[in-house]
Amino acid sequence: MDFVRVIKNSNDLEKIIDLPQSLKNRKVEVIILPYADKEDLEQPKKRNLRGALSKYKNETLQARESDAWSKAVVDQYENH
Repeated sequence: MDFVRVIKNSNDLEKIIDLPQSLKNRKVEVIILPYADKEDLEQPKKRNLRGALSKYKNETLQARESDAWSKAVVDQYENH
């Protein structure tokens, strides 16, 4: 990123910028940076992980998933 940094007498800047009284008749540091609007900033692309684990799916077990938790609870606590 390009920028400019200079030391100037504040009297030279009075015509351009409204300066507080505490900065008048003093040397000041001027830093100029490029301005970036929100529109100018490039938004990072969101990555989509949909289907990333599809190689691990087991379609024969998918039918049994809906009642797997209730069966596991019955198996564990049936005799307690």
